[in-house]
Amino acid sequence: MFANKQSVLAVIALAASACALPQPGANDIPDLKQKSALVTTEITKTQSDVKAVHERFPHAVLFGGTCGGSIISPKWILTAGHCTLFTNGHYVLAGTNKSDDQSGIIRYVKRMVIHPLFSVGPYWLDVEDFNLKQVAARWDFLLVELEEPLPVDGKTIKVATLDDQPNLPIGVDVGYAGYGTDEHGGVMRKDMHAMELSTQSDEVCSKLEQYNSLDMICAKGRPPRFDSACNGDSGSGLVDGEGRLVGVASWVENDAFECRNGNLVVFSRVSRARDWIREVTEI
Repeated sequence: MFANKQSVLAVIALAASACALPQPGANDIPDLKQKSALVTTEITKTQSDVKAVHERFPHAVLFGGTCGGSIISPKWILTAGHCTLFTNGHYVLAGTNKSDDQSGIIRYVKRMVIHPLFSVGPYWLDVEDFNLKQVAARWDFLLVELEEPLPVDGKTIKVATLDDQPNLPIGVDVGYAGYGTDEHGGVMRKDMHAMELSTQSDEVCSKLEQYNSLDMICAKGRPPRFDSACNGDSGSGLVDGEGRLVGVASWVENDAFECRNGNLVVFSRVSRARDWIREVTEI
């Protein structure tokens, strides 16, 4: 379980400035001018081909300043049940890559509905005194209804398709986006980051005593970065290459005392909560 107990959400004004580019002179060498134009074209093309994180993951939101979440309809967000331990969940921030420049859309929360089978391990105990390596949660789902609908545009704010597959194949490339810290016990980042993982067999996560394939998905970062997750990434939505929401970030190997690349990440399995989501939201 890796929701952060602290968060920093500063609102600052950004100032933009422009500078004049020097004009080409009459004695410029033609070959150099052509090469410069070619390089500039290639740089521009490369930059335009790389989407910002919130455009790659347009379903992703910041929930309550301390967790991630996913848009599953203009008025509903799906996140982790254990996020209620660390935030009052008054708002969500959507449609932006930054939490501190007022570029996103804020919507306030009308109500929250936790999964009826949600439970969480002894997060309140001292990890050293009780030799805790990680604190797991079962049926780690929370539905958040918004007071007003989000302005879905299909580009920076998009509804994620809910997975309904009974089983997820092994080795599927998946990913999530969030604002979690980059060090254990740190503060939330202001820039949304993207993490790349792949689904693992249940046997891989079976070394974690709390792992249960009934409602959990086992994942691990892909080379060369071997991404994992850290405080504040809780609730972030795991999506496959087709944009299907397959999991909700829940807990991590050794998350009681460290954040480290290569550690296994456990997500709550969305398909197992599909009927409950439909019952509550009519989605």
